Amino acid sequence: MENIKAFDKYCQNTASKEDMTTYYDSWSSKYDQDLDAAGYRGPSMIAKALAELYPDTRENVHILDVASGTGLVGEQLAKQGFLLIDALDPSQGMIDKAKSKGVYKGMICAYFDEKELDIKAGSYDAITIVGACSAKHLTCGCLMEAVRLIKPGGFFLMSTRPLSLQSVEDKEPFETRMENIEKEGKWKCIRKEIVPRYLDKNDGVIFIYQIA
Repeated sequence: MENIKAFDKYCQNTASKEDMTTYYDSWSSKYDQDLDAAGYRGPSMIAKALAELYPDTRENVHILDVASGTGLVGEQLAKQGFLLIDALDPSQGMIDKAKSKGVYKGMICAYFDEKELDIKAGSYDAITIVGACSAKHLTCGCLMEAVRLIKPGGFFLMSTRPLSLQSVEDKEPFETRMENIEKEGKWKCIRKEIVPRYLDKNDGVIFIYQIA
């Protein structure tokens, strides 16, 4: 857990997302070990939540795993029977580690923000984001890009620690922006749940939105 505490401190003190990416590059070789030691349950929780949305056939569900890191979420999705998973992360070190696990079809090394990616609108049935909503990570600008990339009727799933969500530096709180997107009629919240022991003894929060 000490490495996680050091990470949280670095997030607060680092100057830019580029510095954060460099940090992840250096952490990639020990990331899985550190998160396992910390009792990180976010990836399995989100994979289970998505599996509940697709109780029958899952092999044709196309998923974009945003901030995929070393592939912890991809591994859990694969265990649930999902086969078409793309990884997106700005850290080449993390992407290389994720690729070695053999659970992803596509590997995208890029930031996920307000800028449109070179990906056709409506390409995915679901987008997952686990643990990346904190200082110097994702900002509210990425949410509309998520809406653009998900097919109508598809799902946006996100989980994080509540304190991390509050640390996001943007024009408005992350959760407020999600609520405003719902008011605009672009998606609908179908689940918001506080979950215990998300990371060590810390609670987490899961959000699921369905695209209009």
